[in-house]
Amino acid sequence: MIGAYWGQRAAERVGMARIKAPIASAAMALLCAVTAGAVLVAAAPCSAASAAGEAVYGSFGPEGPRLREQFWLLPGGDPKSPLRATVFRPAEEEGEREAPIRRPLVVINHGTSDATRLAVAMPVYYWLSRWFVERGYVVMLPQRRGHGATGGVLAESIGNCADPDHFRSGLAAADDIEAATDYLSREPFVAPGEAIVVGISSGGWASLALASRNPANVRAVINIAGGRGGRPQQSNPDRTVCGETRLIEAAHAYGLTAHLPTLWLYASNDSYFRPDLARGLATAWRDGGGNAELHVFPAYGSDGHNLADDRAGWDVWGDAVERFLAANQGAPVSALPDRSPAAANVDPEPDSIAAASVEGPAADP
Repeated sequence: MIGAYWGQRAAERVGMARIKAPIASAAMALLCAVTAGAVLVAAAPCSAASAAGEAVYGSFGPEGPRLREQFWLLPGGDPKSPLRATVFRPAEEEGEREAPIRRPLVVINHGTSDATRLAVAMPVYYWLSRWFVERGYVVMLPQRRGHGATGGVLAESIGNCADPDHFRSGLAAADDIEAATDYLSREPFVAPGEAIVVGISSGGWASLALASRNPANVRAVINIAGGRGGRPQQSNPDRTVCGETRLIEAAHAYGLTAHLPTLWLYASNDSYFRPDLARGLATAWRDGGGNAELHVFPAYGSDGHNLADDRAGWDVWGDAVERFLAANQGAPVSALPDRSPAAANVDPEPDSIAAASVEGPAADP
Protein backbone atom coordinates (compact mmCIF):
# COMPACT_ATOMS: atom_id res chain seq x y z
CA MET A 1 0.00 0.00 0.00
CA ILE A 2 2.79 2.43 0.85
CA GLY A 3 4.59 1.73 -2.43
CA ALA A 4 1.37 2.19 -4.40
CA TYR A 5 0.73 5.52 -2.68
CA TRP A 6 4.18 6.86 -3.40
CA GLY A 7 4.11 5.67 -7.01
CA GLN A 8 0.79 7.38 -7.60
CA ARG A 9 2.03 10.57 -5.89
CA ALA A 10 5.16 10.69 -8.04
CA ALA A 11 3.20 9.99 -11.22
CA GLU A 12 0.78 12.80 -10.46
CA ARG A 13 3.62 15.25 -9.95
CA VAL A 14 5.37 14.21 -13.16
CA GLY A 15 2.09 14.40 -15.04
CA MET A 16 1.60 17.93 -13.81
CA ALA A 17 5.07 18.83 -15.10
CA ARG A 18 5.96 20.22 -11.71
CA ILE A 19 8.95 17.96 -11.18
CA LYS A 20 11.24 17.12 -14.07
CA ALA A 21 13.10 14.20 -12.57
CA PRO A 22 13.30 10.49 -13.32
CA ILE A 23 10.95 8.21 -11.46
CA ALA A 24 14.03 6.38 -10.20
CA SER A 25 15.10 9.55 -8.42
CA ALA A 26 11.62 9.81 -6.92
CA ALA A 27 11.86 6.29 -5.59
CA MET A 28 15.21 7.02 -3.97
CA ALA A 29 13.92 10.26 -2.47
CA LEU A 30 11.09 8.33 -0.89
CA LEU A 31 13.60 6.16 0.90
CA CYS A 32 14.86 9.35 2.52
CA ALA A 33 11.58 9.90 4.37
CA VAL A 34 10.80 7.54 7.21
CA THR A 35 7.50 8.02 8.99
CA ALA A 36 7.32 7.13 12.67
CA GLY A 37 4.05 8.37 14.10
CA ALA A 38 4.06 12.13 13.65
CA VAL A 39 7.85 12.32 13.36
CA LEU A 40 9.58 12.30 9.98
CA VAL A 41 13.29 11.62 9.73
CA ALA A 42 15.55 11.61 6.66
CA ALA A 43 17.88 8.65 6.12
CA ALA A 44 21.48 8.57 4.95
CA PRO A 45 21.05 7.69 1.24
CA CYS A 46 19.46 11.09 0.49
CA SER A 47 22.66 12.91 -0.43
CA ALA A 48 23.60 10.09 -2.80
CA ALA A 49 20.16 10.24 -4.39
CA SER A 50 20.42 13.97 -5.02
CA ALA A 51 23.93 13.56 -6.40
CA ALA A 52 22.87 10.82 -8.81
CA GLY A 53 20.24 12.93 -10.53
CA GLU A 54 17.96 15.89 -10.24
CA ALA A 55 16.27 16.05 -6.84
CA VAL A 56 12.56 15.42 -6.49
CA TYR A 57 10.92 18.24 -4.56
CA GLY A 58 7.52 18.48 -2.96
CA SER A 59 5.46 16.99 -0.15
CA PHE A 60 5.87 13.41 1.00
CA GLY A 61 3.36 11.52 3.07
CA PRO A 62 -0.03 12.56 4.40
CA GLU A 63 -0.65 15.54 6.63
CA GLY A 64 -0.47 14.86 10.34
CA PRO A 65 -3.09 15.89 12.91
CA ARG A 66 -0.87 18.58 14.46
CA LEU A 67 -1.49 21.78 12.45
CA ARG A 68 -1.67 19.67 9.25
CA GLU A 69 2.04 18.93 9.67
CA GLN A 70 3.74 17.56 6.56
CA PHE A 71 7.27 16.64 5.45
CA TRP A 72 8.68 18.35 2.35
CA LEU A 73 11.83 18.24 0.25
CA LEU A 74 12.78 21.67 -1.06
CA PRO A 75 15.58 23.20 -3.11
CA GLY A 76 18.36 25.01 -1.29
CA GLY A 77 21.39 27.04 -2.20
CA ASP A 78 23.11 23.96 -3.66
CA PRO A 79 21.13 21.89 -6.20
CA LYS A 80 22.92 18.77 -4.94
CA SER A 81 21.70 19.29 -1.37
CA PRO A 82 17.90 19.40 -1.10
CA LEU A 83 16.54 20.71 2.18
CA ARG A 84 14.21 18.84 4.50
CA ALA A 85 11.37 20.97 5.80
CA THR A 86 8.27 20.91 7.97
CA VAL A 87 5.14 22.64 6.68
CA PHE A 88 2.15 23.58 8.83
CA ARG A 89 -1.17 24.85 7.47
CA PRO A 90 -4.39 26.32 8.90
CA ALA A 91 -7.41 24.04 9.26
CA GLU A 92 -8.86 23.07 5.90
CA GLU A 93 -11.99 24.96 4.95
CA GLU A 94 -14.95 23.50 3.10
CA GLY A 95 -14.26 23.18 -0.61
CA GLU A 96 -10.58 24.02 -0.21
CA ARG A 97 -9.37 20.81 -1.82
CA GLU A 98 -11.23 21.62 -5.03
CA ALA A 99 -10.31 25.31 -4.96
CA PRO A 100 -7.16 25.92 -2.86
CA ILE A 101 -7.07 29.10 -0.83
CA ARG A 102 -3.87 31.09 -1.32
CA ARG A 103 -2.58 32.09 2.10
CA PRO A 104 0.45 34.18 3.04
CA LEU A 105 3.58 32.24 3.90
CA VAL A 106 5.76 32.47 7.00
CA VAL A 107 9.26 30.96 6.77
CA ILE A 108 10.77 30.20 10.19
CA ASN A 109 14.54 29.72 10.26
CA HIS A 110 16.37 27.86 13.01
CA GLY A 111 19.57 28.66 14.87
CA THR A 112 22.83 26.70 14.95
CA SER A 113 24.80 24.91 17.63
CA ASP A 114 28.17 23.58 16.48
CA ALA A 115 27.98 20.88 19.13
CA THR A 116 24.59 19.49 18.12
CA ARG A 117 23.86 20.70 14.58
CA LEU A 118 24.01 17.23 12.98
CA ALA A 119 22.00 15.60 15.76
CA VAL A 120 19.09 18.06 15.84
CA ALA A 121 15.57 17.00 14.89
CA MET A 122 13.54 18.70 12.20
CA PRO A 123 12.77 22.30 13.24
CA VAL A 124 9.24 22.80 14.53
CA TYR A 125 9.12 25.81 16.92
CA TYR A 126 5.63 24.67 17.77
CA TRP A 127 4.41 27.71 19.69
CA LEU A 128 5.83 30.22 17.24
CA SER A 129 4.44 28.22 14.31
CA ARG A 130 1.06 27.88 15.97
CA TRP A 131 0.84 31.65 16.55
CA PHE A 132 1.08 32.23 12.80
CA VAL A 133 -1.09 29.27 11.76
CA GLU A 134 -3.89 30.51 14.01
CA ARG A 135 -3.73 33.81 12.11
CA GLY A 136 -4.14 32.17 8.72
CA TYR A 137 -0.54 31.71 7.62
CA VAL A 138 1.09 28.70 6.01
CA VAL A 139 4.30 28.04 7.95
CA MET A 140 7.41 26.46 6.47
CA LEU A 141 10.47 25.52 8.53
CA PRO A 142 13.38 24.54 6.26
CA GLN A 143 16.39 22.79 7.72
CA ARG A 144 19.45 24.41 6.17
CA ARG A 145 22.54 22.67 4.83
CA GLY A 146 24.85 21.28 7.48
CA HIS A 147 22.06 20.58 9.97
CA GLY A 148 20.21 17.46 11.03
CA ALA A 149 18.44 15.42 8.37
CA THR A 150 19.45 17.81 5.57
CA GLY A 151 23.10 17.18 6.45
CA GLY A 152 26.01 18.01 4.21
CA VAL A 153 28.54 20.80 4.52
CA LEU A 154 27.78 23.74 6.79
CA ALA A 155 27.96 26.29 4.00
CA GLU A 156 27.05 29.19 6.28
CA SER A 157 30.15 28.85 8.48
CA ILE A 158 32.88 30.87 6.75
CA GLY A 159 35.99 31.57 8.78
CA ASN A 160 36.41 30.87 12.49
CA CYS A 161 36.07 32.69 15.79
CA ALA A 162 39.42 34.43 15.34
CA ASP A 163 38.70 35.39 11.73
CA PRO A 164 34.94 35.23 11.01
CA ASP A 165 33.20 36.33 7.83
CA HIS A 166 29.76 37.16 9.16
CA PHE A 167 28.72 38.91 5.96
CA ARG A 168 29.27 35.97 3.60
CA SER A 169 28.12 33.43 6.18
CA GLY A 170 24.76 35.15 6.42
CA LEU A 171 24.38 35.27 2.66
CA ALA A 172 25.20 31.56 2.33
CA ALA A 173 22.39 30.74 4.76
CA ALA A 174 20.12 33.17 2.90
CA ASP A 175 20.69 31.13 -0.28
CA ASP A 176 18.86 28.20 1.33
CA ILE A 177 16.03 30.35 2.66
CA GLU A 178 15.46 32.13 -0.63
CA ALA A 179 15.41 28.95 -2.73
CA ALA A 180 12.95 27.23 -0.38
CA THR A 181 10.73 30.32 -0.16
CA ASP A 182 10.58 30.75 -3.92
CA TYR A 183 9.66 27.09 -4.41
CA LEU A 184 6.81 27.01 -1.89
CA SER A 185 5.52 30.38 -3.11
CA ARG A 186 4.60 28.64 -6.37
CA GLU A 187 2.30 26.18 -4.60
CA PRO A 188 -1.44 26.73 -5.23
CA PHE A 189 -2.13 27.19 -1.50
CA VAL A 190 0.46 29.98 -1.03
CA ALA A 191 0.05 33.65 -1.96
CA PRO A 192 3.19 34.65 -3.90
CA GLY A 193 4.96 37.82 -2.89
CA GLU A 194 3.52 37.80 0.63
CA ALA A 195 6.08 35.81 2.63
CA ILE A 196 7.16 36.89 6.09
CA VAL A 197 10.62 35.53 6.87
CA VAL A 198 11.26 34.89 10.56
CA GLY A 199 14.57 33.78 12.03
CA ILE A 200 15.89 32.84 15.45
CA SER A 201 19.54 33.30 16.48
CA SER A 202 21.75 32.50 13.45
CA GLY A 203 18.50 32.03 11.54
CA GLY A 204 17.63 35.61 12.43
CA TRP A 205 20.97 36.77 11.05
CA ALA A 206 20.37 34.74 7.87
CA SER A 207 16.94 36.35 7.53
CA LEU A 208 18.51 39.81 7.76
CA ALA A 209 21.02 38.80 5.11
CA LEU A 210 18.11 37.78 2.89
CA ALA A 211 16.45 41.15 3.50
CA SER A 212 19.50 42.82 1.94
CA ARG A 213 18.54 41.17 -1.38
CA ASN A 214 14.90 42.30 -1.36
CA PRO A 215 13.60 39.01 -2.83
CA ALA A 216 10.37 39.36 -4.80
CA ASN A 217 8.44 36.80 -2.74
CA VAL A 218 9.25 38.34 0.65
CA ARG A 219 7.31 41.23 2.18
CA ALA A 220 9.01 41.64 5.57
CA VAL A 221 11.52 40.07 7.97
CA ILE A 222 11.30 39.37 11.72
CA ASN A 223 14.60 38.82 13.53
CA ILE A 224 14.31 37.11 16.94
CA ALA A 225 17.50 37.13 19.03
CA GLY A 226 19.51 37.19 15.83
CA GLY A 227 23.26 37.30 15.39
CA ARG A 228 26.37 35.25 14.70
CA GLY A 229 29.47 34.37 16.67
CA GLY A 230 27.69 34.03 20.02
CA ARG A 231 28.87 31.53 22.60
CA PRO A 232 27.10 29.97 25.60
CA GLN A 233 27.13 32.28 28.62
CA GLN A 234 28.33 29.49 30.91
CA SER A 235 31.74 29.62 29.24
CA ASN A 236 31.45 33.27 28.21
CA PRO A 237 30.03 35.29 31.14
CA ASP A 238 30.71 38.63 29.45
CA ARG A 239 28.67 37.52 26.42
CA THR A 240 31.37 38.59 24.00
CA VAL A 241 30.87 37.68 20.34
CA CYS A 242 33.46 36.37 17.90
CA GLY A 243 34.34 39.25 15.60
CA GLU A 244 31.86 41.69 17.14
CA THR A 245 33.12 44.65 15.12
CA ARG A 246 32.80 42.65 11.92
CA LEU A 247 29.25 41.64 12.87
CA ILE A 248 28.27 45.30 13.25
CA GLU A 249 30.00 46.16 9.97
CA ALA A 250 28.10 43.36 8.22
CA ALA A 251 24.79 44.68 9.60
CA HIS A 252 25.64 48.08 8.14
CA ALA A 253 26.52 46.49 4.79
CA TYR A 254 23.21 44.62 4.68
CA GLY A 255 21.34 47.81 5.57
CA LEU A 256 22.86 49.60 2.56
CA THR A 257 20.70 47.61 0.15
CA ALA A 258 17.75 46.42 2.27
CA HIS A 259 14.34 47.81 1.33
CA LEU A 260 12.31 45.37 3.38
CA PRO A 261 10.85 46.42 6.73
CA THR A 262 12.44 44.47 9.58
CA LEU A 263 11.35 43.84 13.17
CA TRP A 264 14.06 43.00 15.75
CA LEU A 265 13.05 41.24 18.99
CA TYR A 266 15.49 40.65 21.86
CA ALA A 267 15.31 40.13 25.63
CA SER A 268 17.63 41.83 28.07
CA ASN A 269 18.88 38.51 29.48
CA ASP A 270 19.73 36.89 26.14
CA SER A 271 22.67 34.61 26.96
CA TYR A 272 24.27 35.06 23.51
CA PHE A 273 23.60 38.61 22.36
CA ARG A 274 23.67 41.50 24.84
CA PRO A 275 21.11 44.33 24.62
CA ASP A 276 23.85 46.86 23.77
CA LEU A 277 24.97 44.62 20.90
CA ALA A 278 21.38 44.34 19.62
CA ARG A 279 21.14 48.13 19.69
CA GLY A 280 24.48 48.45 17.94
CA LEU A 281 23.43 46.09 15.17
CA ALA A 282 20.10 47.86 14.63
CA THR A 283 21.81 51.25 14.62
CA ALA A 284 24.35 50.06 12.05
CA TRP A 285 21.51 48.70 9.90
CA ARG A 286 19.69 52.02 10.03
CA ASP A 287 22.86 54.00 9.39
CA GLY A 288 23.18 52.04 6.17
CA GLY A 289 19.66 53.14 5.23
CA GLY A 290 17.70 50.07 6.31
CA ASN A 291 14.41 49.98 8.18
CA ALA A 292 14.73 48.41 11.64
CA GLU A 293 12.19 48.45 14.45
CA LEU A 294 13.94 47.23 17.59
CA HIS A 295 12.33 45.94 20.77
CA VAL A 296 14.46 44.92 23.74
CA PHE A 297 12.12 43.30 26.25
CA PRO A 298 12.74 42.81 29.98
CA ALA A 299 14.35 39.58 31.16
CA TYR A 300 12.49 36.56 29.83
CA GLY A 301 12.64 33.38 31.88
CA SER A 302 16.10 32.04 32.65
CA ASP A 303 17.43 32.91 29.18
CA GLY A 304 15.97 35.52 26.85
CA HIS A 305 17.51 33.72 23.88
CA ASN A 306 14.53 31.34 24.16
CA LEU A 307 12.01 34.09 23.49
CA ALA A 308 10.31 32.12 20.72
CA ASP A 309 10.27 28.73 22.39
CA ASP A 310 7.05 28.63 24.43
CA ARG A 311 3.50 29.89 24.78
CA ALA A 312 4.46 32.56 27.32
CA GLY A 313 6.37 34.36 24.58
CA TRP A 314 3.11 35.29 22.88
CA ASP A 315 2.36 37.69 25.73
CA VAL A 316 5.75 39.38 25.29
CA TRP A 317 6.21 39.80 21.55
CA GLY A 318 2.69 39.11 20.24
CA ASP A 319 1.43 42.71 20.19
CA ALA A 320 4.61 44.00 18.52
CA VAL A 321 4.38 41.37 15.80
CA GLU A 322 0.65 42.01 15.27
CA ARG A 323 1.31 45.73 14.75
CA PHE A 324 4.27 45.08 12.48
CA LEU A 325 2.29 42.69 10.25
CA ALA A 326 -0.66 45.08 10.08
CA ALA A 327 1.62 47.96 9.10
CA ASN A 328 3.26 46.05 6.28
CA GLN A 329 0.41 44.91 4.09
CA GLY A 330 0.77 47.69 1.54
CA ALA A 331 2.49 47.87 -1.83
CA PRO A 332 5.06 45.19 -2.68
CA VAL A 333 8.56 46.17 -1.65
CA SER A 334 9.75 45.50 -5.20
CA ALA A 335 8.00 48.74 -6.15
CA LEU A 336 10.25 50.78 -3.85
CA PRO A 337 13.06 52.86 -5.36
CA ASP A 338 16.52 51.31 -5.62
CA ARG A 339 18.86 52.34 -2.81
CA SER A 340 21.80 50.12 -3.75
CA PRO A 341 25.25 51.67 -4.19
CA ALA A 342 24.86 51.22 -7.94
CA ALA A 343 21.77 53.45 -7.98
CA ALA A 344 21.90 57.14 -8.78
CA ASN A 345 24.02 59.17 -6.38
CA VAL A 346 21.06 60.87 -4.76
CA ASP A 347 20.40 60.69 -1.04
CA PRO A 348 17.02 59.09 -0.32
CA GLU A 349 14.30 61.08 1.36
CA PRO A 350 14.68 60.67 5.14
CA ASP A 351 11.10 59.50 5.59
CA SER A 352 11.57 56.71 3.05
CA ILE A 353 14.21 55.00 5.19
CA ALA A 354 13.20 56.10 8.67
CA ALA A 355 12.77 53.34 11.23
CA ALA A 356 11.40 53.28 14.72
CA SER A 357 13.70 52.24 17.54
CA VAL A 358 11.46 50.86 20.25
CA GLU A 359 12.45 49.50 23.63
CA GLY A 360 10.14 47.56 25.94
CA PRO A 361 6.89 45.67 25.38
CA ALA A 362 4.61 48.60 26.16
CA ALA A 363 6.20 51.12 23.81
CA ASP A 364 4.54 52.13 20.57
CA PRO A 365 6.54 51.89 17.34
